[in-house]
Amino acid sequence: MPLAATRPDATPNLDDEARDARLAGLVQRVAGGDAEALGQLYDLILGAVHALALRVLRQAQDAEEVVVDVYLQVWERAGQFDAARGPALAWLRTLAWSRALDHYRRRQREQQRRGLHPDGADAAYAEAWSADAIAEQLEPRLDALAAAAAMQALTPPQREVLQLLFGEDLSHAEAAQRLGWPLGTVKSHARRGLALLRAALSPGEGEA
Repeated sequence: MPLAATRPDATPNLDDEARDARLAGLVQRVAGGDAEALGQLYDLILGAVHALALRVLRQAQDAEEVVVDVYLQVWERAGQFDAARGPALAWLRTLAWSRALDHYRRRQREQQRRGLHPDGADAAYAEAWSADAIAEQLEPRLDALAAAAAMQALTPPQREVLQLLFGEDLSHAEAAQRLGWPLGTVKSHARRGLALLRAALSPGEGEA
């Protein structure tokens, strides 16, 4: 059974302030080692995290893996959350966005490796594999820097639309209403912005 279907999205009908207060309280409890709070947090925002990952990766299995990564990271890094810097939901979505980009780049790199070295067992590549293992340790920091640089390279409308779609988890229609733009314009900026991000984060993809 797919991960996203194992536990329903239990987000209650709370206003934004009440929701943020509840999520912040749960994150603070997780920081204190409260596993029950992590389970409650999982139920509350599973749908939002999975939907964001699915938008980036477009494959349900990959999105489910990202959900697991995000909650492991929440367990390990909950103490880093600072409510003064923004709401808990924005912090959690940032984690999901970062992990989804990490996964996307690893998937692209693995596909390139399989194409170049289909057997994957030649001892002559041992040194290269070792270098790749080191690169894996640096991957989160490098991806974060690459993602930030890629976002800055977008046009302001593209960046604004993507921030609404992914940062605030709005639909295209909701983003159009927020911005006062035609729906087609919002979809066009989203499509072009995502294409530019993918190109920037996966150099060489699609080249002969």
